[in-house]
Amino acid sequence: MKTLYLECALGVSGDMLLAALSDLLEGGPELLAEAVASLGLPGVSLRFSEPMIQGIRTRRVEVLEESPQPLRHLSDLTRIIARAPLPERVKDGSIEALTRLALAEATVHGEPLEQIHFHEVGAVDTVVDVLGTILLVEASGADQVQASPVNLGSGFVTFSHGCFPVPAPACAELAKGMCTFATDSGMELATPTGLTLVKTLAESYGPLPLGSVLAVGYGSGTYSGGAYPTFLRAYLIEDGPGAGEDHDECGADHGHDH
Repeated sequence: MKTLYLECALGVSGDMLLAALSDLLEGGPELLAEAVASLGLPGVSLRFSEPMIQGIRTRRVEVLEESPQPLRHLSDLTRIIARAPLPERVKDGSIEALTRLALAEATVHGEPLEQIHFHEVGAVDTVVDVLGTILLVEASGADQVQASPVNLGSGFVTFSHGCFPVPAPACAELAKGMCTFATDSGMELATPTGLTLVKTLAESYGPLPLGSVLAVGYGSGTYSGGAYPTFLRAYLIEDGPGAGEDHDECGADHGHDH
């Protein structure tokens, strides 16, 4: 048995997950680039770099948009994913995650699901972060995914609807049933896309599980750095004797629909 463990003690975002998993897996960047090319989005590509965060080498993945992109709703993103020549499990998991994200936005804004558009982080960024993360999890060969409790951060965040305390409304909605905590960081550490992916993927929450560490990946994001370091660490672990026990400390509802 292999376990993919997501350490979210310093927060989680879609780009941090994407970067950490591409750093974890040999050939991860090439696999990601091929998947993005298969989506058929004109002018969209990836840029990989290795920024130092508090003296630690990390991977960063940026989604580049060289052509103007239209406003996209859930149905548009679903069609983009459905027509891509990718494994069905990857497409199904990606659509599940995007639907969960859209439902959270629809709930907090009191709008019908079909009217929600991905304006906060950009639809292209969102679909690449989600699809790429699900793809790399599948490519890791992990039998299960576990996560640490998620650091939501603190302070205030400003977006198109105004200034809100952390966690912002969509993040608070997504955090239902998850194992979370907060630190006095003075900044938002968990984004809606990051929370959505952890909620979709993680079967349990707890400390690093017993086993042999096969690989470790470090992923930083757009707002990583500064006085408060933010990066996500992903581990691929081969279970040892006594592993596989349920370490879920929060008794959480993990958000799975199946």
